[in-house]
Amino acid sequence: MSPSHVALVPPGAVDLVGDAARRRRALQRATLAVLEAGGFEELIPPTFEYEEIFVRAGGPEVVERLIRFLDLDGRSLALRYDFTASIARVAATAFASRTPPLRLCYSGKVFRQEPDRGARPREILQVGAELMGVTGVASDVELLRLTLRLAEAVGLTDFQVNVGHVGALAPALAEVAEDLRPDVRRWIDRKDRGSLSRALEGANGAVRTLLSLPFVMGRRAALEEACRVAPDGAGGALDHLLALDAALTPAERAHVVYDLGEVRGLEYYTGIQFEVFVAGAGRAVGAGGRYDDLMGRFGRPMPAVGVALDLDAIAERTT
Repeated sequence: MSPSHVALVPPGAVDLVGDAARRRRALQRATLAVLEAGGFEELIPPTFEYEEIFVRAGGPEVVERLIRFLDLDGRSLALRYDFTASIARVAATAFASRTPPLRLCYSGKVFRQEPDRGARPREILQVGAELMGVTGVASDVELLRLTLRLAEAVGLTDFQVNVGHVGALAPALAEVAEDLRPDVRRWIDRKDRGSLSRALEGANGAVRTLLSLPFVMGRRAALEEACRVAPDGAGGALDHLLALDAALTPAERAHVVYDLGEVRGLEYYTGIQFEVFVAGAGRAVGAGGRYDDLMGRFGRPMPAVGVALDLDAIAERTT
């Protein structure tokens, strides 16, 4: 059969050969070495799970992003949408007798069907870690430090980690009229101060802080300024970020920026949340945060915090 008659790869898939393949394997080795040195145990979950596992973890909104197919018995399966759902299942079943904390890590591909995909890939090479069974500032600092070490291990130099906390905006958002809340969150996400000002004109109390708090972005001084204008309910979140900042070294702080305007994942994250950005990249190359409610959905409630890096995106930004 001539090459012209061979089927091309589907949209969102790509062949990786030569340096592209070698680069990704080198990134996997470097990051897994960091994770092993940090006391994290590698898990290799199956490439596909029952669809229900991913929906239980991510909610019904993930259904349209799953790549699904039917098993011979008629049950719906899905390619691995993310690792965290599989790790949570293992922690609640095979590791049910293990005493926390659990330090677990992984590396492999996730598969996602983007409805508005454009040129986005449908398979992504990731590496990540989950710290389960501990809460508080110390565990968040451990995970953030791990993220910084992973970034350095893959050769990133000009990068920053944007850190926020869901509790910073939650009290004010809860007081916004329910029908207006989705629009307010969208404007915050887009940093659209004009639309916010028009929609919240005349607002008082905690709601009025949405005209300023979401635009707080900077280092410790920015957090201290936010404490002076934040509603009472946001004080705990800001104090948590200040304590986290105090625990970091000057070298670590050089890569950390606090961003109180992050509203994506509010239904999933319960504490800190962060994204890793590299100079010149149009999107984050990593993300993570605290998700204390997730394990309860799998029958073993415990706090947890995690991070995942996109090794494909990193491979394109480093040599």
